[in-house]
Amino acid sequence: MKKKKILKIVIPIAIVFVIIVAVTLNNAAKAGQQMAEAMAVEGITAETGDVTEIVETNGTVISGEQKAIFSPVNASVEQADFQVGDLVKAGDQLVTFGLKDLEEQNQKAELTVRAGELGYEDSVSQSNKAASRQAEARNKAAQLQAQVNAKEQEVANLNNALAGEASALEASRQQEEKNLNEQISKLQEQLKSAETEAKSSQKTYDKAVSSQQTAQVNFDAAAAAAESDPQKLETAREALNKANKELADAKSLNEAKQQTKVDLEQQIEALQGTVLAPGTEISESGLQQQLQAAQTELAELKGNLESQKALAEGDSGAMSSAAREQMRTNNNLAELESKSLEELIAEGKKGIVADFDGVISDKQIVEGAMVTQGMQLFTLQSIEDVNVEVTLSKNVYDKVKEGQKAEITLAGETYQGTVKRISRIAVDGAAGTNQAAVASASIMATVHIDNPDENIFLGVDAKVKIQAAEARDVVILPIEAVNIGKDGTFCWIDNDGILTKRSITTGVTSDECAEITQGLDEGETVIPDPGSHEEGDAITVTEKQEEAEEIRNGDEAGAAEATGTDEGSGTAEATGTDESSGTAETAGTDEGSGTAETSETDAAEAE
Repeated sequence: MKKKKILKIVIPIAIVFVIIVAVTLNNAAKAGQQMAEAMAVEGITAETGDVTEIVETNGTVISGEQKAIFSPVNASVEQADFQVGDLVKAGDQLVTFGLKDLEEQNQKAELTVRAGELGYEDSVSQSNKAASRQAEARNKAAQLQAQVNAKEQEVANLNNALAGEASALEASRQQEEKNLNEQISKLQEQLKSAETEAKSSQKTYDKAVSSQQTAQVNFDAAAAAAESDPQKLETAREALNKANKELADAKSLNEAKQQTKVDLEQQIEALQGTVLAPGTEISESGLQQQLQAAQTELAELKGNLESQKALAEGDSGAMSSAAREQMRTNNNLAELESKSLEELIAEGKKGIVADFDGVISDKQIVEGAMVTQGMQLFTLQSIEDVNVEVTLSKNVYDKVKEGQKAEITLAGETYQGTVKRISRIAVDGAAGTNQAAVASASIMATVHIDNPDENIFLGVDAKVKIQAAEARDVVILPIEAVNIGKDGTFCWIDNDGILTKRSITTGVTSDECAEITQGLDEGETVIPDPGSHEEGDAITVTEKQEEAEEIRNGDEAGAAEATGTDEGSGTAEATGTDESSGTAETAGTDEGSGTAETSETDAAEAE
């Protein structure tokens, strides 16, 4: 009985001791786990990757090419079947003209040109004839002067013969013969020179005839092809006119030279006939008769000489070179006016055709109305060359550069674009909508739409995403791991189990991650959220490589899901197993089942 009582006392004490030890060990485990949990933080590894910064803004769609269309002619508008806002295609006939009045003006101009050409030709012909007559008169005057001089000498000789003795008469005759021979010699020298000049002028005339025939052939050929090459016809006409003038001048010169030659021959023949043979006896009555005849001839020669001098020295009616040039210029002007009308008619027949695909932005004509040359008819804005005018705030304009690519969204369609132009002048109050704060002064930029189509409307709003700054193969961090304090930008890192604050410098930044240009190397462990820990605290890092990878790739939804799985259900399940189910089960077995069972045995033994 005593042994049983001792057992009844010892067993409960042992059970209580076991329970106390179990509770103590369990509390110690709990404290260690709580301490480990308190030190645990999640970390990511700094890795290299690519970052692209997107600048978002709004803008207005405008045409990159705007062309004001003007009337090429004075005419009536036959057809202008389009309205403001209409879409037209390149090659579409937009305007046709009525050209009746213009064609009548052209016919009148052609007749004027022809009349001017005929008048010029007649004037030149008359002028050439007058000049030829004047040159001929000068030649005849020179010939008559020589004959007058000879006849005067003859009369003088006859007078001397009648008044003097035979010896004196003979001396006079010899002197006369000498003079005549000298005159003949001089005339013969002149004749030789005249013959040379006559041959030269004949060659010149023959060459001018050949050149004129060639110019005529070329002109006829150019006239036949005038429609295809009007410039060639003009050149051929000028060449023909020049050849005609040269031919006329050569002909006049040749005729004059030939006539001079004939006149000199006649003078020589006449003088040779007056030379008396040595020893010829002249009776007094014969000398008197000769003197009378010579005097009569001399008077006639002097009369003819005065007439030819009057013709040679008077106004022949020949045109001066200036007068000819003036007539030629007037004809050229009339011809140019005629050609201009022909060209205008050709342009008018073409009408107005769209040069490119576009939209009519204004219209200033109606069918049936008269328009004048140079009058603005309408304006066509291209939809093949389309831009978006956007505004950039002072916070982002320095990140946008010409040549950067962009994405444009309008009317539910998405287009690719390129930054074409950036204004260098800020405009007050031109604030655009973008990811940064809107400033009162903004920079205007032009984004060219690289792939426009017929769905584009001018003047509408468009959303623009510009791929601004870009960094490739650089150290990057998720944006939530980058902090900004009063001393600048920093991040938290694991420094051998100690939470450490590290100053960093950021570069290109997107919505998901940022480029780290200074302060952090690839492979270092970064603590995105240190929680309640402070700098210098000991920490235990749980590496979340998968999370970092998802954040780096911009998969925020995937990262959030991974975080919920790791921290929520997983942790709760572990805690429930270790602290709830396991502990409760042990406690129930040791304290509940064991104690209850022992009490029942002791009670039975006591009974």
